[in-house]
Amino acid sequence: MSRNVISGYVTATVTSLLLMTGNVCWSQEPIKVGFVSIFSGRVAMLGETGFKGAQLAAEELNQRGGVLGRKIELISRDSGGKIEEAVRLARELITKDGVHFLIDHSSSREAFAVKEVSRDLKVLTMVTASETTAHTADPKIWTKYSARTARQSIHDAVAGGYYAAELARKHGLKKWSSVSPDYAYGRDLTDNFFWALKSFYPEVEIVSQYWPKLFEPDYTAHINALLRDKPDAFFSALWAGDLVTFVEQANLYGLFKKSMFFGINLADYTVLKALKKVPEGLHSGTRYLEEAPPTEANKKFARDYSAKYGELPTNWAQECYTGMRMLAGAIEKAGTTDTEAVIGALRGLRMNLPWGAPPEGIVEMRERDQTLIYYATGWGKTISDPPYVVDLVFPPWSEILKYEDKWLKEQGWLQ
Repeated sequence: MSRNVISGYVTATVTSLLLMTGNVCWSQEPIKVGFVSIFSGRVAMLGETGFKGAQLAAEELNQRGGVLGRKIELISRDSGGKIEEAVRLARELITKDGVHFLIDHSSSREAFAVKEVSRDLKVLTMVTASETTAHTADPKIWTKYSARTARQSIHDAVAGGYYAAELARKHGLKKWSSVSPDYAYGRDLTDNFFWALKSFYPEVEIVSQYWPKLFEPDYTAHINALLRDKPDAFFSALWAGDLVTFVEQANLYGLFKKSMFFGINLADYTVLKALKKVPEGLHSGTRYLEEAPPTEANKKFARDYSAKYGELPTNWAQECYTGMRMLAGAIEKAGTTDTEAVIGALRGLRMNLPWGAPPEGIVEMRERDQTLIYYATGWGKTISDPPYVVDLVFPPWSEILKYEDKWLKEQGWLQ
């Protein structure tokens, strides 16, 4: 993909240290942020909607005078979902395009590799899509040059386990299965979910687990296996186009009438809008919904995004918006684009953002591991029409953090 420079103004040719763009006079060179993601293929929605979120944040910042009086300039590249390409592009953005910072909006497969580019070249990368807990939790691979504004699987798992355990007790859901993608994120989130579910409801028994390939075109074999197993309920970490395909096929076979469905990734507008009809009575975590959290700030974000792009935002859009805003906040706090100073300013940074959990609405970049906490993560039941998910429950962060620490200690990752 050719270089794609995004701004709300017409970019002028740089002939000196004085840059003129629209009605804004920029006294210094722009702050360049490289954006590596998947813009092609079955999950192109990942890169497309994520980039729109980062673009919206950058344009808002530039309209206010930029950051430290400097324009934010976003440069995007398409990895095509290939690990080697993501690594090559990340390195090229730093060494050839001269970006000051990276946004890595890749799946966990690429993100673990891009992390090593950040470490090697000592450039701060905001991780806005990889949710695999180990990315920031495992001290053996942790690096201060990666900071995550994506949600992470242990948080989603504890919130999901908290919610599912209440329904399991109420409906006697003791026999459970799963169908999740066969790579780090899918296995990590599924294992974490069952760990949390059993922590809250020890009577649970796992009767079967299935691991389709990422981007699997046909889930018939897995659906038939679940019908044979007859679990009371099952969990899925499928996402994006894979989840749409699975839900459509499972609906044809009547699977959801036989077993109760729990899946973190269903309640996102990209998936909900892609389905021919949203099945009722499925249980999903909230990815991005304008009513989750039900705050004016979140509704305004949805309105602003929709006015600009003619569609509702996704979870990826909000994660990238958050990453861009947190990065800008750290640069402002540091008073410089120096990497080490910005990393120091980012640690412990708290900001009032649309994704913040109610009632405070404030997210925090946790100092110990540079991962986001206090974002809104809820669960509810689907209906076929807007708002699509009702009876929302937002598990308290005190419970999420308590069980996260317990799980991390079991892994030997927290003393």
